[in-house]
Amino acid sequence: MTDYEQFLRLGIAQTVVDGENAWKDSMQMSAIEERAVIAQIQHQLASIAQDPVPAKVVLLPELSVPRGFLPQLQTIAAQMNAIIIAGMDFDVVPRKSMTVRNRAAVVIPNAWGTAKRSSRSTIRYVGKTYAAWGEHQLLQQHGYSFHSIPEVWVFNAERFGKFAVAVCFDFLDLERVAMYRLGIQHLFILAYNKDLPTFDHAAEALSRMIYCNVVVCNTGSHGGSLAVSPYSGVGRRVIYRHVGSPLSTSQTISLPVADLILAQTNTWPAGRDRVFKNLPPGSELVHDLTMQNFPIQQA
Repeated sequence: MTDYEQFLRLGIAQTVVDGENAWKDSMQMSAIEERAVIAQIQHQLASIAQDPVPAKVVLLPELSVPRGFLPQLQTIAAQMNAIIIAGMDFDVVPRKSMTVRNRAAVVIPNAWGTAKRSSRSTIRYVGKTYAAWGEHQLLQQHGYSFHSIPEVWVFNAERFGKFAVAVCFDFLDLERVAMYRLGIQHLFILAYNKDLPTFDHAAEALSRMIYCNVVVCNTGSHGGSLAVSPYSGVGRRVIYRHVGSPLSTSQTISLPVADLILAQTNTWPAGRDRVFKNLPPGSELVHDLTMQNFPIQQA
């Protein structure tokens, strides 16, 4: 039986990429925006690395990382011994020259979760299934179509729980929500989102429906990064919220793991004050189908 940690330390790096200039002439981020965002990434990751309690996972927003910077990001992840989940710049699909995909890179150090020092890191990609309407319009302006990647990944972070990654508009996909339900402890959303209230309300609702921690790492161009957990206390439920734009900022927070799993599995100790909301409707059936048989992609 896994001996779970009480908390997962998470770094949220909110960078600013000016979409009006970044993809004005092509579907590759402009050189000036690349230089600006790389400087922000380096500064914010250095700040997160100095936290007295090291972050185990770090998030970077959708479309925030130039593809040419990925090898350097692998080196940084190994140095920090932290998983970095990064929204990558648009990528033209090989052998489909007028088709573009939008992916998140999950950069995993080889000694992650141990006291050893990592020497290298590997990459897994999580693809975006549904393009937002504004994204479709941007692609059409440049003569491209969107390449849908219909896949759902769940990563087993062992004693830190299981996590899933969704790229922006996929956050609102109800089929995905049903697959995640009671099967994960953390849902990380990388976003380039203008409609902040919608994502705020969705995060609050899905933290109850999926019954997990929900974290939105949004672009600093619009602000609105958020972390919520299904705590019963209203004042405790919002773990982190950042409002304001355009602001480049970073923050390290703690997400519950061990106690959340006790609540998810309905094994809360008798006589101990319950700190989480009651389980959602149908949780008994979902538990039988999901908690025992959920397909896991090892991180």
